[in-house]
Amino acid sequence: GRGQDQEALKKAAEEAAAEAHRRELMIRVKRLKMSCDAEEKQFNLFLQEREKINYFWIVEKKTLQEKQAELRNKTRELQDLQERQQIEIKMFQQRLKHLRYHEQDEIVELKTDAETALKLQEDQHRVAEAELKKDKRAKMAT
Repeated sequence: GRGQDQEALKKAAEEAAAEAHRRELMIRVKRLKMSCDAEEKQFNLFLQEREKINYFWIVEKKTLQEKQAELRNKTRELQDLQERQQIEIKMFQQRLKHLRYHEQDEIVELKTDAETALKLQEDQHRVAEAELKKDKRAKMAT
């Protein structure tokens, strides 16, 4: 009787306690699973974000390298243009110097020719004047 009832009550109480403990454990398991799922979701988001950042880094690094190469090429082009310009300036200066030399040479030649022509005209004028005087004297003498 009574011993069995107590034993049955004790067993029922133990089973109830075990069931309550099992429920608590199930609730705890559920919470932990939800927490793990949330952690996994956060971790996946973190990985995606990291991938985006890595991709962005690679793309921007490549863009930077391209821009640096472009800048180097433009700098070389500019240097080439400046060198060519300096060469052209020197060529024009040389040509100008050559033209000035020839101009000076022509001026000297023209002055010399003009002076020679003037001297020749003066000589012819003197001769003509002398002949006129001679003719005038000859006429006066007659």
